[in-house]
Amino acid sequence: MVKSAIKHQENFILVRTHFASQTKEEAEQLLKETIKESNDLFVLSLWANFERFVRDYLQKKGKKLQEISPPTLASSFYQHLYKELEYWKANDILNILKGLLTDKNLIGQAKQILEYRDWIAHGRNPDKYPSANITPKFAYNTLSEIVKQLLLN
Repeated sequence: MVKSAIKHQENFILVRTHFASQTKEEAEQLLKETIKESNDLFVLSLWANFERFVRDYLQKKGKKLQEISPPTLASSFYQHLYKELEYWKANDILNILKGLLTDKNLIGQAKQILEYRDWIAHGRNPDKYPSANITPKFAYNTLSEIVKQLLLN
């Protein structure tokens, strides 16, 4: 809508927005920056949801530990795993998952998404640009494929 309003110079639509006081060129640049920001925040959100799913998945799978003998060891062992899993590094978790996936490239792609997520979350340092520019579509397709494969196990 903003793009169309800028293109057709329908400034009445842009009243009470940052775009209203901009020249056409400034508004187009601001729109590009806004879209980029929105895409980056979407990737960040996708990663957060994916990471929560994976930690919950591993905690659920870890319940099997409660079946070992003696039961007091089993209970302590599982409680420790359940609690400590929250502090495991995302890269380590991805390495654990590698053996469960039929497409081994997915873990490498997920690590690229994680690197991009870290770059976004920690202030977008221009000196430490991530190795790949991740789009929301790429992140969604990759992470949802990993989830799909994990749910089959």
